[in-house]
Amino acid sequence: MSGSLPGWVGRLAAAALLFTVLGTAYLYVAAPLIVAYRTADEEIERARELLIRYEAIAATRQAHQRQLDELTSRQVGSGVYLARETDALASAELQGRVRSAISAQGGSLRSIQTLPVKSDGEFMRVSVRVQFTAPMAAFHRILYALESEKPFVFVGNLDVRNRRAKRRSGLEDLDPLLMIRFDLSGYLRPEMS
Repeated sequence: MSGSLPGWVGRLAAAALLFTVLGTAYLYVAAPLIVAYRTADEEIERARELLIRYEAIAATRQAHQRQLDELTSRQVGSGVYLARETDALASAELQGRVRSAISAQGGSLRSIQTLPVKSDGEFMRVSVRVQFTAPMAAFHRILYALESEKPFVFVGNLDVRNRRAKRRSGLEDLDPLLMIRFDLSGYLRPEMS
């Protein structure tokens, strides 16, 4: 019995070799496939959930479109924007509004100048620079007339100076004649798509 091993040792070595081969095959082939299938199943489930959400959102599209159309029609008819389609016509509308407000309150228009149109986000701001003289009480009524009507306008860069500081008698004038300059701006209605 010089080199022979008992039979059970050979069988044990063969079984160990078989388990090693099977374990290696599982570790390098089967386990990655199982993980890949589980990952793919999870991604498919997430995609199904997203699809359900997107279908729910798509189902509400018509209702949201009706709401948008209603809001757009209300905005068009609200009168808060300058009614003219071009900036030149809107500027002329502003100039006419200023002229009528100043003359109705007894002021005297000295100059009116169209300013460049500026983009303010999706809105286009149309502005005119106005210079006129008026008594203080009339100035108050002019500003009120401009701000209380539609379309909405905004006064900026206001500069008010007293034209006559004192009367000859040395008393301050109760309703002084003022030199007024300001920028009056309005907005064109944004394009709706």
